[in-house]
Amino acid sequence: MRLFFVLILAGAGAAAAAPDLPDTTYTAEDITVTASRYDDAATLNVTNITAEELRLREPDLELPLLLQGLPGVFSYSDAGSGLGYTYLKIRGFDQRRVGVLFNGIPFNDPEDHQVWWVDLPDLAASVQDIQVQRGVTNSIGGMTAIGGTVNIVSAGLTDRSQGRISVNGGSYGFARQMISYQTGSLADSGLKSSLRLSRQESDGYRERAGHEGWAVFWAAEFETENTNTRVNVYTGRELTHHAWDAVPESILRENRRANLETYHNAVDDFRQPHYELHNTLWLGDDVSVVNRVYYIQGEGFYENYKDDETAALYSLDTLPGVADTTSLDLIRRKWVRKDHVGWVPHLAWQQDKGRLLVGGDWYTFHSNHWGEVLWAEGFAPADFTSGFKYHEYTGDKDAVSLYASERYEVVANLTVTADLHYQHKRYRFAQNEVKNFAGDLLNRYEVTYDFFNPKGVLNWQVPGRVAGGDLQTFASVGVNHREPTDNELFDTWSSGSDLGAQPLFRASRPVLREDGTVAYVEWSDPLVKEERVVDYELGLAWRGPHLSVTIGGYWMDFTNEIVPYGGVNDDGSSIRGNAGKTVHRGIELGLRARLSDRHGLTLAASRSWDEFEEFLFHDWDGQVYDYAGNPIALFPQHLLMAAWEADWRSGLTTRVRVRNTGRQHLDNSGLAERTIDPWTTVDLSLWLDLGAAGWDALSGARAFLHLRNLRDTEYETWGYWYGENYLTPAAGRNFVCGLDYDF
Repeated sequence: MRLFFVLILAGAGAAAAAPDLPDTTYTAEDITVTASRYDDAATLNVTNITAEELRLREPDLELPLLLQGLPGVFSYSDAGSGLGYTYLKIRGFDQRRVGVLFNGIPFNDPEDHQVWWVDLPDLAASVQDIQVQRGVTNSIGGMTAIGGTVNIVSAGLTDRSQGRISVNGGSYGFARQMISYQTGSLADSGLKSSLRLSRQESDGYRERAGHEGWAVFWAAEFETENTNTRVNVYTGRELTHHAWDAVPESILRENRRANLETYHNAVDDFRQPHYELHNTLWLGDDVSVVNRVYYIQGEGFYENYKDDETAALYSLDTLPGVADTTSLDLIRRKWVRKDHVGWVPHLAWQQDKGRLLVGGDWYTFHSNHWGEVLWAEGFAPADFTSGFKYHEYTGDKDAVSLYASERYEVVANLTVTADLHYQHKRYRFAQNEVKNFAGDLLNRYEVTYDFFNPKGVLNWQVPGRVAGGDLQTFASVGVNHREPTDNELFDTWSSGSDLGAQPLFRASRPVLREDGTVAYVEWSDPLVKEERVVDYELGLAWRGPHLSVTIGGYWMDFTNEIVPYGGVNDDGSSIRGNAGKTVHRGIELGLRARLSDRHGLTLAASRSWDEFEEFLFHDWDGQVYDYAGNPIALFPQHLLMAAWEADWRSGLTTRVRVRNTGRQHLDNSGLAERTIDPWTTVDLSLWLDLGAAGWDALSGARAFLHLRNLRDTEYETWGYWYGENYLTPAAGRNFVCGLDYDF
């Protein structure tokens, strides 16, 4: 086994060592431990964010940006500030390969594997706590996470009534208003409920990068002697201007806030209601059964102005007086509707020396994608009042998984965990006949995947005290697979909405109608294969009364890793495909120290080596490049976060935070000039409890001020190389302030 040592942060508010009980059965330092989560007796590459820490969050940041101070975590936004489209990386792996669970329910989209945080505005306001686990995850929830897992638990319902009002404002037109209320137990009936309403808006740091979001989150819970049932209904609407295109470095030198999208109504308009039913049944002191049923519905569009387009690509040549080769300007709108139904059950059996979890998940998913022309050069808007549909395709995915996880104490303080996980997935793609999309220009395919993902963990709690503290070690090895996304199975630069684009498959056959004409083309044997990883982990943790440090390591061997090739397609998505063999390893440093009763220091740092072992890259000009030994694009070489927190009495709390992010390569050539430069930012936060400060009439109110990037550093967070460096800029010096009132 090849291992590379790594220091990782023990975790803010890490749960005390204890057996992981069935589901939401106890809390340790404000961290809810459930069957879908780890406790310290299981693994060490985990960081917890407590409810109290989330109460001190920066409200103009989407949830991924609240995690960027954790070991190995990097986040950024298209707009350069905190709202709109935001993205999360763990150990450099993008969020397609980061699993997200919300109350034990998978959040990743089955089709593109993304988590669209923008569709759920102000979600963090309804979150109780978050656990981030790095590396190959366990099998709970049917996840195929590779970079790590973000496990979120929504706010618990209290026995007494309470509420909160929050009003915030800040740089770049940021404004937020939120009100939430909990009923407490209603007439001792065991029924509780809560409701949150939020509104937020921002102009964005970049030009024409505004965002508006509205959200509602309702929850109700009913308890009996041996059952707990909870319902969550949450939804929202987001209206976000496009800022997903990176900007040529030559333009950024002249205008740091540049946005290549200039059309005034280039917006993304989407709604995504979630419906969840959770039921826990205790069959005895040692056995419980949990069932989670969910339905996620999404519908919306994005709109763009397209210039000098060929009429045939949008079926405009079907209109009178337009030839198929005519070049014209137009406005198009791309729609999508998604329906996602799932069930996540498990049984937990607590044993004398361990516990057994048996469960799985099932879901069925359907998406419908279509495009409309709203206006075209030479036509009046009235010519398109009924909607001019020029393409349509559907995606259907069905999946089922089963797992068994046994953790057993072999001898005193030494536990072994064996985790066996099987997955079956089937995805079907079909273009529908719409105007020019007909005959041999219609594509269909079906792909099926079967994965077996075994994992094992050894955990030893060293007896007695070592150097005045508790010493714990663990080692693990795990296998995971991930199938390609929908757009990774299509033509590299195009998608199913592009006339004439072909799926990336080796074989095809025309399917004929009775009259001998081609009905559609059926494809088989995809060129882009599923990726496979073997993840080796090693850990050593020491916790004393004033200091905690965890030492661990990972070495991840990949076959057919799906990596960025450089450049993006028409929809702003990275061009990606398989590499032969790759390896990811790294070093991380973490420390949490209590300097005094009122002062604390937190440190998290990482250094990773993410390289190709075997990769012959064939570019679009027919050239072949051997990238073996080169760094993989868009993996930050190092991350550093240091924070000093202080309680100055009289209700004043402060935090000084320094963040540093290392170089990122924009393509896989390894050339130094095709990189994002390292950068450092310094932030200052202040919170004032007005009641503790002597204003008794304002008891329950807390004011805050966050000053970010105090040095006004110019830096970039994401990009690609395509003839020159294309970069996404981040905000300069900025602030947010506000007032929270609990009643």
